[in-house]
Amino acid sequence: MRFSLGTTRLQIVSGGVFMAFAVMLSALPAAAQSNSSIAQQFQTNERDVTSAALVSMQKGSSSTLELATSDHPERLTGVVSEKPLIELSNGGSGVQVVTSGLTKALVSDINGKIVAGDKITISPIEGVGMKAIDNTTVVGTAQTGLSNTHTKTIKDASGKDVKVHIGLVPVQVSVSFYNVDKGTQSTLVPSFMQQLANDVAGRNVSPVRVLIAGLILLLLFICVTVLLYSAVRSSIISIGRNPLSEHAVRKSLLQVGMTVLAVLLFAVALIYIVLKA
Repeated sequence: MRFSLGTTRLQIVSGGVFMAFAVMLSALPAAAQSNSSIAQQFQTNERDVTSAALVSMQKGSSSTLELATSDHPERLTGVVSEKPLIELSNGGSGVQVVTSGLTKALVSDINGKIVAGDKITISPIEGVGMKAIDNTTVVGTAQTGLSNTHTKTIKDASGKDVKVHIGLVPVQVSVSFYNVDKGTQSTLVPSFMQQLANDVAGRNVSPVRVLIAGLILLLLFICVTVLLYSAVRSSIISIGRNPLSEHAVRKSLLQVGMTVLAVLLFAVALIYIVLKA
């Protein structure tokens, strides 16, 4: 799974992130638990499992849950809810997990901005979802965009600080395997260019930005080719006409080389800005 804070693949190394956000978001007044859903009771041994968290089945168990993680998307079970419309319970204690219907879920913008219609899968933050952009197991479909978020700075696997926005969105829960519809993907740019741009930017880059970066790269190639060709051609002609001008020609070639290097650095910086902005 690629991550928009980019992406590329983000692995959270800071602890206690989910617990902090679960506490803050549980206080939101936006009818966080209003839903029309069917929930089933499960057992859990984790203290951090709170309402709106994405949960998965523990390995080797059919009744005990844990906070969902991106390491095992195939175990994704549903979303914890305190007030489902219908509860299926054996009368004991446990947590109610929505397996079908509409409920609020904790999501993040790790894989990019979430809008209505996006499929929600597990993020690297335990119990928190994100937009699905690859073939993977999803918990359901977001019904609105992500707003009223809290910002948290965490560290990725390389130790770099990354700002993540986490909030609640209503999700139509239906756990299933999501196949990305290749027909809906942009055909404006080749897939390898899109992937390269995403890797450079650390997030999903719009095809328009990729095209602009490609155009800059093309102009760079043309400029460098013209400069080098002109310099070499002029040098050969000058030496042929006047062999004593070799020193001046070498100096001229050095100046051209410095100019080409400056153009390269400027173009690379410009491309980086276009992709990251």
